[in-house]
Amino acid sequence: MTAMGEKTFQEYLCRPYCMFFKDGEKEEMACRAAGVLDTLVQRKYVDLTTIPSPIKNHDLWKKYRNALDIPLCSHCPFRAEDCDFQAEVPSDDLEPCGGFILLVHLLANDLIQKSDLE
Repeated sequence: MTAMGEKTFQEYLCRPYCMFFKDGEKEEMACRAAGVLDTLVQRKYVDLTTIPSPIKNHDLWKKYRNALDIPLCSHCPFRAEDCDFQAEVPSDDLEPCGGFILLVHLLANDLIQKSDLE
């Protein structure tokens, strides 16, 4: 992570939204969605300090699951081994990564457009 700095980015994205985040483990690694959010912050499309916290919403994640597969998930370093959310037949109780959760929140509330992700 570059724009916000590792600690700040982890505080605003990973720790509150990502069920996979564990302090002290693989902190230099980030999902593709987190990288896209970092770029959006750098370009000043998004100010993470001013957006309301997203509420976890499985129906909303399902709605955007296929739409975000190509620009985000297909390029994610965690897709092959660690991402059950984008499996061919995911179970209903799976959560996506924190970056996906926050990007869906931004999209659903018209704070960014899908074209911003490309």
